[in-house]
Amino acid sequence: MKDLGVVKEEHEADLKDRFPHDRVVFFSDAVFAIAITLLAIELKLPDREMVEHLGAVAAAGEVTAHFIAYFISFLVTGLFWVGHMQTWRHVRRVTGGLVWSTLLQLMFVALMPLATREYSVYFSSQSPGRLAFYAFVLAGISLFAVVTRQMVIRHENLRERIGVVATRWLFWRGMIPLILFAVAIPAASFIPVWAGGLMFVMIFPCLAIAKRWVQRGAPDAA
Repeated sequence: MKDLGVVKEEHEADLKDRFPHDRVVFFSDAVFAIAITLLAIELKLPDREMVEHLGAVAAAGEVTAHFIAYFISFLVTGLFWVGHMQTWRHVRRVTGGLVWSTLLQLMFVALMPLATREYSVYFSSQSPGRLAFYAFVLAGISLFAVVTRQMVIRHENLRERIGVVATRWLFWRGMIPLILFAVAIPAASFIPVWAGGLMFVMIFPCLAIAKRWVQRGAPDAA
């Protein structure tokens, strides 16, 4: 008969392997990669039919709007992917809650091509609904990224493993996008659609400022 300690270790191993770490990470990477690739589907240069129908100036403006929306979405989606990697490198045991929070985040990631298309189509007009929808999708990705980070911080005891400052930065790196994109939803009623792009790009300087704030007074935080 097996020793009770051996049985307990095997049971714990079964629980740990119930959701293999690599399967979740690879699936997440695939969704991010597909979403980023699909962003480029709407891109096209002005053809003769478009120029004849809209005129040269309007056709150039429409194409420019698609490219601007593409670059914004590519950078922001890439930012979320980097954050996803930074979070999951600390995961040693994948729980059911962690799997579902990741799936819900990926649900919003998969909406990025649709949100980008709607945002770019109405880029030069006043369409608060499209801008609000775009901001809602980004806020949804941010929300479940924060939920995932909180689970990892708590379950993996990161304050002891990597330190208080690094843990605090991991948390705020997720909260800053959530705050910014959540604010952009009601702000869509007051700002032009093209100005919304400036709000989304602001995430990068905001993160840089937040990182300096978190690491202030901690020279060993880097």
